[in-house]
Amino acid sequence: MKHFFLYSIYGWSAFFCLSAPLAACAAGYDMPYRVALPAVPDAWTVVLGDNRWHIEWINSNGTREIRDVDGREATESGVVSAGAGLEIHILQELATPVIAYPYWSGKDIAPDVMRPAGAIFPSDADVSSGTISLSWTGGVEAVLYAELARSASHAERDSTRQPQYFDWRRFRELLESAAIPENVRLDPWLADWKAIAEKTASSGFDRRRITAITRREIAVPALPGEIWIGTSPFAPPIAAPAETEKTLVLLANDAVDTYISKEGVLRVSSSAWIWTPWQLY
Repeated sequence: MKHFFLYSIYGWSAFFCLSAPLAACAAGYDMPYRVALPAVPDAWTVVLGDNRWHIEWINSNGTREIRDVDGREATESGVVSAGAGLEIHILQELATPVIAYPYWSGKDIAPDVMRPAGAIFPSDADVSSGTISLSWTGGVEAVLYAELARSASHAERDSTRQPQYFDWRRFRELLESAAIPENVRLDPWLADWKAIAEKTASSGFDRRRITAITRREIAVPALPGEIWIGTSPFAPPIAAPAETEKTLVLLANDAVDTYISKEGVLRVSSSAWIWTPWQLY
């Protein structure tokens, strides 16, 4: 769970320091909220089967809580949605994130692999009638929140640059607008949110920084698998090349991207690739 704990150490812990004084002043206003989790993309289920969720939030005492739930829960009346009946107590005094990482322990796909879902409380877009609805767009926001908390903790404590004072409503509108490049609007994970957070903490937010990371095509030998999925829930699955073609063409940059088929995991950068069949896990 490297990815999860990375945010716990550098992102959420910075937020704990900011929120603890306010939490200590709370007048005891506290109520449980149901958590609604999104459906994972169909292609993920086809390739990996049913998932579990690793959920993190900040409770009404200003401390981190964690819960793991099944992606689908069976009841006497049938199969219900993920996390049905899950209730959490969340910090009420200022904007705070909920984040949920899908994972597949049976396939050794930990919460550091696939992109998360999330929500910002108490955003009107995410909270209604006692339910916090997590979404894939909210996952982008929750990760940006963590990166802002980490970056802002090392920058001047200008309240306008702290994540709990960030205008999350306008940011959601921005993500869905033509004001950002179309490819990032279709898949926000194409942007480098860590770099955007660092620049925001140092000099303020600028929507012109929301651009796709430069990637180039890299060809790898045609590997077993009818379809390939990436780590972003917004990205469509990739069909395997025709039998007459000898290579699978993917986009990559200096960082390592992960692609998965029913037969194994392919990790690709602009300079190298590693294929690991499932039987080697």
